[in-house]
Amino acid sequence: MNQTAILLILGFCVTEALYNVFIRKTMNREGKSWTARVNTVTGIAGALAAILLFVFAYFSGGAQITPGWWWPIIVTGLLVGVIIFAEFKALSLEDASLVGPIAATTPAAVVVASFFILGEYPTFWGWIGINLLVIGTYVLNVQSFLEKKKASGGQINWRDWLAPFIMLSKSRGVRYAFLGVPFAVFSLNFEAMAVRTANVAFASGCIFAIAALLNLAAGWRLEGPINRSVVAKLWNKELLLISILMFLSIIFANTAFRYSIVPYVGTLKRLQIPLTIILAYLVLGEKKSFRYRFLGGTIMMAVGAALIALG
Repeated sequence: MNQTAILLILGFCVTEALYNVFIRKTMNREGKSWTARVNTVTGIAGALAAILLFVFAYFSGGAQITPGWWWPIIVTGLLVGVIIFAEFKALSLEDASLVGPIAATTPAAVVVASFFILGEYPTFWGWIGINLLVIGTYVLNVQSFLEKKKASGGQINWRDWLAPFIMLSKSRGVRYAFLGVPFAVFSLNFEAMAVRTANVAFASGCIFAIAALLNLAAGWRLEGPINRSVVAKLWNKELLLISILMFLSIIFANTAFRYSIVPYVGTLKRLQIPLTIILAYLVLGEKKSFRYRFLGGTIMMAVGAALIALG
């Protein structure tokens, strides 16, 4: 695998982990003022990130568009808008420990979609690495659910490891989480197509501008009108920091698509999960069962990542 792509993905994982931790920290501090207007906050952060991307594009060569550049950007923007809505809707209806593992299944399906859409497929060892990393990610996520059941006095059995799938018929939140999976599978491929047909920052800015507008529209419809006083109430320096981290994550991840195939980039992006756990331990003091959670699936993820890098 290309070394530049590996470095870019590592940059993404660090900035995305910081992004996740600062969102959690700010949500905990702001309380209902943010949680009651999640779509609006997401739309504002996305709009700021899009502005930063357009500024970066201006200083890095301009739009650099090629024939047919516009349609993958529009498709990706619409898909990303739906994905963000499905994620936030799922988290508003169901525990994150059930919703999180579902997203872990995405990379395996991306391999199939990438073969048909872009003609890209991994090597034999790369394919094994992808599957190991997917399983490790799932284990790392589902352990949070197992911990909560154990803390409540329940007994853990083999069915608990499949809880996100068993809950599909019982939980609206889980169904929304599954709704986001096929959209994510296709969005990664169209996003790669978009950033390969135009300046990475310009294409990414267009995509996230569309997604931000969709979230702001959803916020207006579901959470109430968005005016100057609402924005002033939500605004703080953490929101600016979150937007900057979002901008950096987008630049790192989408530039990696220029150097490697979608299955590798999409899968290695999951390495931000153990980094998030480490930063949550250091920044937020989330120390409960840290060793158990961190070691449970991370070793498998590390082996998978090594095989992908060698592939």
